[in-house]
Amino acid sequence: TTLSQTNNTKMMKLSLLVASLAASVHGFAPQATVSRSTALSMDQKEIGITQPVLLFDPLNMMADEAAFERRRTSEIKHGRIAMMAVIGNLAPQLGFVFPGYLSTSAGVKFSDVGSGFSALSKIPLFGIAQIVLFAGIMETVQWAQKPGMAPGDVGGEDWIRYSDEGVKTSKLNKELNNGRLAMLAITGLMVQEQISGMGAIEYMMK
Repeated sequence: TTLSQTNNTKMMKLSLLVASLAASVHGFAPQATVSRSTALSMDQKEIGITQPVLLFDPLNMMADEAAFERRRTSEIKHGRIAMMAVIGNLAPQLGFVFPGYLSTSAGVKFSDVGSGFSALSKIPLFGIAQIVLFAGIMETVQWAQKPGMAPGDVGGEDWIRYSDEGVKTSKLNKELNNGRLAMLAITGLMVQEQISGMGAIEYMMK
């Protein structure tokens, strides 16, 4: 009976994590890949204008073409980071952690780190420096936004692209909207943690 209950608990945790992952990366779901293109053929300003809000630009910020491209690139990038952040925040609370030590010299296990703001105080300073260095390399070298490429198109030759305009628009809308939702979600998770002192899963299970 105890073993059955343990298995049921693990399955529930796995189901929650898979559901979160599927919702976060739905816009990346690979289908038919096509040859590389250097820019999107549809108007970038049409992407993200979806039901029920449609176009929301009370300050007319879309009028500035150069600024719009920069802002759209930032929006996509922050959305992708937020989707990963939501999964990274929830996964440890559901019991999904790496085995072994994060730092053998400091005696810190991955299971000791946890999630949220409290995790920062448990990671050795050199570990935080590695994270910052890795992020900087990805930002400025590996995934740098190159001139002439569509906003967010930073994956090089292996990036998944679509020739069908309807499929492409659908995928881009899903990624953009999932990213927007994730930005709100990770903000809510962080605020909730500061107010209650507990992670979202812990708070729901109390």
